[in-house]
Amino acid sequence: MTTHHGHRRPAVLALLAITLTALLAGLAAPAAQADPAPDSGKLVLVLDSSGSMKEPAGDGTTKIAAARTALTQVVSKLPADAQVGLRVYGATVFKRSQPGACTDTQLTVPIGAGNRPQLQAAIAKYQPYGETPIGYALQQAANDLGPTGQRTIVLVSDGEATCAPDPCVVAQSIAKQGIDLKIDVVGFRVGGKARSQLQCVAREGRGDYYDADSTIDLEAGLGRLSTRAFRPFRISGTPVHGAPQQEGAPVLAPGHYSDTFGVDDTSKHYLIKRTIKGSTLRAGVSFRRPSGGSLVIQTEVRLNTTDGERCGWSYPRSFDGDQGLATGTASSWSKYDTKSGPCSESEQMVLTVNPGKDFRELKGVPYELRIDEEPPVDSTTSLPAAADDPVWVTMKGSTPREIVPGSSFPDAPLLQPGTYKTTLMPGELQLYKVKLDWGQRLQVQATVPEMAGATAEALDGIRYLDTAVISPIGEDVYAVFAKNVPGGGYKRGVLTKRGLVKAVTTKEVRYLNRNGANNQDTGTSAPGEYYVAVSLTRKTNDKAFTIPLNLTVAPVGAAGTGKPEYVNDATPVSGESATPTPSATPSTTASEPADPNDSGNKTEAGAPVQGRADDNDDGTPIALVAGLGGGGAVLLLVGAFIVLRLRRNPTTESGPQNWQPPTNYPNQNGPRPPR
Repeated sequence: MTTHHGHRRPAVLALLAITLTALLAGLAAPAAQADPAPDSGKLVLVLDSSGSMKEPAGDGTTKIAAARTALTQVVSKLPADAQVGLRVYGATVFKRSQPGACTDTQLTVPIGAGNRPQLQAAIAKYQPYGETPIGYALQQAANDLGPTGQRTIVLVSDGEATCAPDPCVVAQSIAKQGIDLKIDVVGFRVGGKARSQLQCVAREGRGDYYDADSTIDLEAGLGRLSTRAFRPFRISGTPVHGAPQQEGAPVLAPGHYSDTFGVDDTSKHYLIKRTIKGSTLRAGVSFRRPSGGSLVIQTEVRLNTTDGERCGWSYPRSFDGDQGLATGTASSWSKYDTKSGPCSESEQMVLTVNPGKDFRELKGVPYELRIDEEPPVDSTTSLPAAADDPVWVTMKGSTPREIVPGSSFPDAPLLQPGTYKTTLMPGELQLYKVKLDWGQRLQVQATVPEMAGATAEALDGIRYLDTAVISPIGEDVYAVFAKNVPGGGYKRGVLTKRGLVKAVTTKEVRYLNRNGANNQDTGTSAPGEYYVAVSLTRKTNDKAFTIPLNLTVAPVGAAGTGKPEYVNDATPVSGESATPTPSATPSTTASEPADPNDSGNKTEAGAPVQGRADDNDDGTPIALVAGLGGGGAVLLLVGAFIVLRLRRNPTTESGPQNWQPPTNYPNQNGPRPPR
């Protein structure tokens, strides 16, 4: 990356600001921007106080002075209720030969809220001195956080460990304490073996790794980063343990669960109990693609009957970004299956998750399971036909409003129609959600203004800005053949210092889209919370910098159009709801969204943002997960297509080849030809 000159500060200042403000925003996010978290979470900073921190930082000051400056500025912006503590290592014993050198770590500020003065005082006393017992310090930090709740360790180090235990092994052990604990790492002017070791700590600790060894404009950087926050990726759901075979598999009702990939390529099996005769069962599996792992994830998600009849299957789609996610979905519905067919009538279905040939990369990686159930309809004769390719409509602009992005599905902020502003870092994945009703489609436009100065230099030529829309069940649903879409309508846009306007849209949500051949059809066959994913590609030697980003969203269409009537007035159930039961009267529902054609014009992007939206839905199936991540498909079309062909069930008769253009994928829920 280009070196910057003039009045600068070390990149670690901004980088620490990124990491800390981001994590703390996740601990205490504004209620107007996101759904409340189940608990506030705890964070402990683990800081390197070894002798090497007295070395120059590259701008006339020392590493320790740079770290103090960054930490002081970050701490001054901590939310009052943030649960934060500070631990240092290498601060009191000078030589490794001296007693206690390899256990030299202290919790200088216990984890608590309202402790800003204590943190600032401890930072001011922070001095370089001794050895680098990273592994032992991490063990103690995990103890500081306790055994439960959302817990995060942020490790800052300028070198590799000089004492046992191996910090990478320790991180792996800490990760076993639960899916709600993660370790983020900042490597300050490191390289070679030290960098590899710190990257391993982040990888095994299910966290993120950041380099910091060059300078950027501190004032401009911190000005942008003060409101910048990405929340740590989290897996949530009731823990379950899939069985290695169908016999003895746990029985799951519609709901939200979590499990972990095993140590080999053995499949995990779950039994899904159908509670409504003839219903459509949908299952979604989502997980975080391991850093540095393959972008072609050949995990397979299958939904079969207990007699082995294949009903739906897919390979999880992997998306770009260091924090890339992958998701796979399967449905019991197929247009080739009659109402009395086994996939519609089987009292139990078997969900199978197989890690595939890349199981070594996924060993121990946690994943979410979402299961929902949609009742059968009385009749489809009065319902609108499957949606055609959409035509983009102009969205009114509005004054951009600050937004706190999410980086996992539980913390994605719910957006009202309008324009929002944030910043985006290379390799980062941002997630947002928008509610769509029957008869509506989603328009999303990402705008990056022209850039100059340090930001333009850091951009270093061209980048790719990826934008995706993900359905409530986890399918990639941008409309491939939409017309008049700004930026050409593709998910990937070329970003230079001149800026970029990039937009995507979906098809209108209609029940009969379920019979379509592609994700853009089947994924828009039910209303609910649709996710917008945005990411910026990263280069090998990137350091910390951000680009400004405006995001405009708008549901288009009259809400409620084409809403089906379900048999016996049964109510659809999402992964967050209780097990459904048919009832004689409809369930109580929230009021439906206003008609976008009324005088309020509330579905246009330029309409006023009303603050936090009501989290209640209208009884339609809301998010069965998904778990897709940031923009732009990264599976190579040809390779994916060949793999899909090779791995079809050889005993199944060949149906039509459901192929579609690049960045979309074949419908794998079936197909089974008519019999």
